[in-house]
Amino acid sequence: MKRFALPLPLSLGVLAFALACTDATSPDRHAALTPKNPTLVEGTGNIPPPPVDAAIEITVTSTPVTGFFTGVYFANAAVLPSVVAALAADDPDLAFSGTAWLRLDNTQAFGSSASANARFQNTDGRLSGRGTLMIPDALGVVETIRIVAVTSFTANPLCNAFVLPCAHIEFTATIDSDPGVTHFGHADAFDREVCIHTVEGETFFRCPSID
Repeated sequence: MKRFALPLPLSLGVLAFALACTDATSPDRHAALTPKNPTLVEGTGNIPPPPVDAAIEITVTSTPVTGFFTGVYFANAAVLPSVVAALAADDPDLAFSGTAWLRLDNTQAFGSSASANARFQNTDGRLSGRGTLMIPDALGVVETIRIVAVTSFTANPLCNAFVLPCAHIEFTATIDSDPGVTHFGHADAFDREVCIHTVEGETFFRCPSID
């Protein structure tokens, strides 16, 4: 697991995380999304899921640099029972039909920053992305990364019902310090409660490793 500590404490509370957990720990906000809710699973699926407060790791592998961000994630699948079946088969793409987007917050707290319009989107299979990311490298030099195109967007409408990524996104970008070269990156988004923890006054960012 990756860990990024923040010196100044945030009021997020102590959050528990276990890989064996299969249900969200916040029953009110996530209850309508879980397979335990027979009305939604067996019904018409007319109720869209709420947006998810997301923790996001973005890596430009060709540099490499990794930034830690917060944002908001939303995905609306057409038929929830098919989503449950697809997740059980470990292939969320089998079920997704609709719109998904991941928008980065305007204000960040984990060393990286993003422009106000930074986002990734999948609209009925049409992929797009825009915005600028500022991520410090291992020496503390801030790299300015400009999103060019989204090449893959795997959406999980039930990300906050299981310890699974909300989305895995691959994209191309340019870097101001290396003009004229196409760089490649990926973003992994989780429910914020899975990744952001406060223990003894220290807030840190730690998400499950993605194999």
